Amino acid sequence: MDPLVITVASTNVNWTKKDNPSMPETPEEIAEDIIKASDEGAVVAHIHARDEKGNPTFDPKYYRRIVERVRKHCDIVVQISTGGPPASVEEKLAPIRELLPAMASLNIRGTPEEIEYTATTMRDLGVVPIIEAFNREMIETANTLIERGVVKQPAHFELVFDLVGSPHRAVFEDFDELLQRLKALFPGSIWSRNRGAHNQFALDAMTITLGGHVRVGLEDNLFLTGSRIAKGSSEFVKRVVRLSAELNREVATVQDAKKLLKVIHQ
Repeated sequence: MDPLVITVASTNVNWTKKDNPSMPETPEEIAEDIIKASDEGAVVAHIHARDEKGNPTFDPKYYRRIVERVRKHCDIVVQISTGGPPASVEEKLAPIRELLPAMASLNIRGTPEEIEYTATTMRDLGVVPIIEAFNREMIETANTLIERGVVKQPAHFELVFDLVGSPHRAVFEDFDELLQRLKALFPGSIWSRNRGAHNQFALDAMTITLGGHVRVGLEDNLFLTGSRIAKGSSEFVKRVVRLSAELNREVATVQDAKKLLKVIHQ
C-alpha cells in the first residue's frame, strides 16, 4: 500500500471568521495555515485565494502571494483550485498559467467543452489534474477523458463528500457511497477523499484502510469533533497522522507524494 498523502485545504469561498474565528481570510493567513499544516505532516496544499478583504478571487497576484510565502517555509506540493466564485474558464486558468503549480483541481462542473478545455490546458502545461468528483456521474464523465488520453494515467480523483450543514447522513450511507464511487473509478487511478461532515473521522479511517489518501482542513470542516470548533487546519492533519499510525499505514513525505503523483513542476 502506498504511503498516505495528506492534503491540506485551508479555506473555501463561503465560510468566514463568523463561522470559525480561525478561518483564514487573507493571503497571509492562508499561507500561515498551510505552513502550520505542513509542520504536522501535510504534503499537498489545495489552495483557494482571497484578497485583502477576504473576498474569493482568481486573480493570480493573490495566489502568488500565498505560494511565495509558503515556499519560503516549506516544500509542500502546490495544488491550485479552479473551483470558487463565478468566473470564466480563462479567469480560472489564469493563476495556473502564470504560476505553473505542480497540480490543479479539475472541476467536473460546467459544459463538456469547458471541462475538456481545462483538462487539455493542464495537460499541455504539465500540471497534474486532480479530478473533483462529487458523485458517480462525475466519475463517469472523467473516465471518458482518461480513455481518450485527455487526462493521463494514473489519474488522481478527489472524492468529495458533504459539508457540515448538509442533511445528516448515517455513517453506513457514506460508507456505501464511497464504495460505489470506488467501483466506478477508472482502473489504476489514485484516489483521495475529503469532507463527510459529522462522519469525517469515520470516513478518514475507512479511506486510510482502503488505501486512499485524505484531504482535510478548514475548507472542508469547521469542527474537529462534535461541537468542538477547530483552531486551524493543522489540527485535522495532526489527527489524521495519529489515526494513520494507529492503522499501521505510513504517512507520505513530500518526495513520496511527488513520486506517486508524478508531478513535473515544483
